[in-house]
Amino acid sequence: MERRQYLWQRSINNYAFWIMNYALSYKQYKEKHGFEALQPKAVLFDMDGVLYDSMPNHAVAWQQSMAKFGIVMTRHDAYATEGQRGIDTIRQMVKQQQGRDITEQEAQVMYDEKTRLFHLMDEAPLMPGALQLMEQIRAAGLAIGVVTGSGQRPLIERLLRDYGEFLQRDHIVTAYDVSRGKPYPDPYLKGLQLMGDLKPWQALVVENAPLGVQAAVAARIYTICVNSGHLPLPLLRQHRPDVIFSSMRQLSSQWPLLCQLRHRSQDDMWQARWQEYMAFLDKNQRRPSKYADEERPLIDWLKYNRKLMARGKLQADRVARLELIEQRNVALRRYNQYS
Repeated sequence: MERRQYLWQRSINNYAFWIMNYALSYKQYKEKHGFEALQPKAVLFDMDGVLYDSMPNHAVAWQQSMAKFGIVMTRHDAYATEGQRGIDTIRQMVKQQQGRDITEQEAQVMYDEKTRLFHLMDEAPLMPGALQLMEQIRAAGLAIGVVTGSGQRPLIERLLRDYGEFLQRDHIVTAYDVSRGKPYPDPYLKGLQLMGDLKPWQALVVENAPLGVQAAVAARIYTICVNSGHLPLPLLRQHRPDVIFSSMRQLSSQWPLLCQLRHRSQDDMWQARWQEYMAFLDKNQRRPSKYADEERPLIDWLKYNRKLMARGKLQADRVARLELIEQRNVALRRYNQYS
């Protein structure tokens, strides 16, 4: 009995947590950038660490290649600078460790050695959950693009081979399509242009690296961060992505909820979530609700709080929390009744 109640309450709390998390992230995104709505028509993906589990190979290739030129590059350095153009990373490392400026041509020679070592390794596997997520995105009617700091032709060809069902060649931004790479917003601004001259509020970005997150946020696009590497969360949070997931699989599992909320106003969204939440409870209990009369006063109470909020006497965030508390209480009452 206690175990059942614990599992039931945990599922309710998890569901409520994600509702709250997405609602507040949408609200904060619109307020931060002064947008009236978030109505995405496309999703822009980073490549390494998002579509491919390739960062371990990249880290080894960086360490071995840079050592040949007297540069010490750690695994952490490789993950922290991921997404940046390779020649920019090299020029920075040389400047920091050797105190000299090198030309792009010199950096390109060093980057070619890194590329050679990388392609001697086994192919990196597709990131678990990436294909499923792309299927979900296509089913939602959104276009798909890729914005990568890589300029390696074999990687781009493999990208089209593995994800060609969802991706067009002219929807890929590489290191050679922009003069300034990540963390500047230029790559994602170029991505918006290739996707049909979209506005920032008409796209979503899926990133995993600090510099990539910084670039997407600078481009004013709603930024989803997937912590697929070994970087600490504070390092990712400091660039303020709109929401963070632990893996592509988790993002895929949450996509239906994330996608459903994107067109709704704050008030309409909470009304809809209330109805969906009750349907969720009934479905999991496999029996119809017996509390229609009891829920009616609760809904009226919520409407009253919304009126106060409209008059400026109650903050939206507080209304959201009050609703979640009441929804949880109703859920627990139902559970106790059916147990």
